[in-house]
Amino acid sequence: MTRKILVVNPNSSVSMTDNLEKILVTPLGYKLDYFTAPLSAPPEISDPITSELSCQVCLPVLIPLIPKYDGFLICCYSDHPLIAKLKSEFLKNSDYSKIVLGIFQASLLFGVANSPKRFGILTSSNSWELILDNSTKKFFGDENQFPPLFVGTIASNVNVLGLSDEKNFRKIVKKSNYLINDKNAEIILLGCAGLSGLEHKLQSAVHNKARFIDSVKIGLEFITSLINFELNSS
Repeated sequence: MTRKILVVNPNSSVSMTDNLEKILVTPLGYKLDYFTAPLSAPPEISDPITSELSCQVCLPVLIPLIPKYDGFLICCYSDHPLIAKLKSEFLKNSDYSKIVLGIFQASLLFGVANSPKRFGILTSSNSWELILDNSTKKFFGDENQFPPLFVGTIASNVNVLGLSDEKNFRKIVKKSNYLINDKNAEIILLGCAGLSGLEHKLQSAVHNKARFIDSVKIGLEFITSLINFELNSS
């Protein structure tokens, strides 16, 4: 039986969805569909306000789609409110086997799974640094301090819609080297869906001194594993 996952881009930038579709390989036994937020959603999610607006616009469109899918992968690198809202909808309908996962959470799981290697987050803009640091603390259950292996978040200061532009690449490499050389990061989590597909290019640019993890790709790996587990344990 073919399992279905909806890959959700919660902003209204079609180019972002196109990039997701380009870089993801459909797992055996699965079908991937792609969703772009309606035009009334922000074209870029840059803070909690735009995250909430994105959720308000997307949720009414996504709720009718719940019966069609086994999983929903939320491709915004944050603790996006859609995750909790969709989980609540699943519980209302006793859909306990359905999975919703954010790429932020998936990447953190990868980070801790590779203990004792130290990991950091490379994000797009300064506004995200404190947000992601605080969300990481919350994810690991202590809002007062970083988990032991986490070295923090650093911004490339490149606009999310220009992250893959060649002229901005040097900025991204410079910030990556800061995480590696100053923060001793051995794993760098790409903290923006707009960075997806750049992991090998970045790894080469820093001479393989750290491993770069595509949060969208690792998100797909984790969500398929969770769906398979639910299928095999039901």
